Amino acid sequence: MKRTAYGLIIFMIIFWFSSVGFAAGIPGATDKVNGATLLVPFFEVGVDSSTHPHDTLLVLWSVDGGSSVKIHYHVWDIDGNAVGLYGNMDLADTESWNTSMRGLISSASAAVKTALTDASGDYYRGFVTIDVVTADTTLSPIESGYPLGTGNRLEGWIYYVRIAEGSSNSMAMIPIEEVGSSVDKYLRGFYSGSDGREEIDTDARSCAAALATGGSCTNDSALHSIRSRIFLDDSSLNASTRIIIFYWDPGTTEGVSVYCDTASCDSTYTYNRYNESGTRVQQDTSFRLDHVVNVIDVSGNENGFVSIRNIAAPNDYQSYAFSITTAQPTSGASANWDAILESYINP
Repeated sequence: MKRTAYGLIIFMIIFWFSSVGFAAGIPGATDKVNGATLLVPFFEVGVDSSTHPHDTLLVLWSVDGGSSVKIHYHVWDIDGNAVGLYGNMDLADTESWNTSMRGLISSASAAVKTALTDASGDYYRGFVTIDVVTADTTLSPIESGYPLGTGNRLEGWIYYVRIAEGSSNSMAMIPIEEVGSSVDKYLRGFYSGSDGREEIDTDARSCAAALATGGSCTNDSALHSIRSRIFLDDSSLNASTRIIIFYWDPGTTEGVSVYCDTASCDSTYTYNRYNESGTRVQQDTSFRLDHVVNVIDVSGNENGFVSIRNIAAPNDYQSYAFSITTAQPTSGASANWDAILESYINP
């Protein structure tokens, strides 16, 4: 029986590779492979660098493909509005490009800065998409006529830094593969139903899991859970954890909870915090996701994990989550550290 199951999985993987020869990963899974689109699910920049030295550094590389590649980056606010901050560039074969979000935003218009400023007034926050394109453009990826290109040519990394406070950490950008139109309909259409790019929404994640176990793909109207590691040692390390949940239906400029307030879906979800013994120490059944980029400051002083359950996915919301732990011991900046851990997403 096990041999049959393993054979089925191997067959499906071979089928994916042969039918969409340009895809190296499994559609619907956020595996680390080359992509035709790169997603930066969260950036953060202190408005005043003297009091909030946070910055986000982006680095990407044009993977060896025998030719140059044209890319377009676009900056979005936390509610999924494309702001007037974007750029086009040509990268030679194996050439890299890097930038500071502080540097990009510093030269932006006052309107862009206002759009990116969070409610506290202390940070610029949002997300970034980076695409292979066929021509320079001022359009965003969700606008008609956007010259979306082909070819999984990009790899990228994100550095979250607080240089003045002696700390930084990093993670890979989320690669979105070009998978074409021959894979299951639930696995393609990141920006729109016909763009041929991999989806990472609930349907796609469920579809990938079902195919891997011999099942079939069906509509999935809710994300079962997002589980995130937390570290809240405030005795000696002065540690705190934030959970970042990216939940985006391209073209919908609001969080899923705001959407569901006027639609036939649940707008509140269950937030459970557990200690390391597995005991639930906090529950909130009125938890909301009011933005595309949601920054959740975790309360309490016990290490463990947070599980957020039964999140609505009425319009195929692309999803990703991770936690950022910051430790700032009283001994000073030389002892500061950060840790970034990708969350588990159970469709």
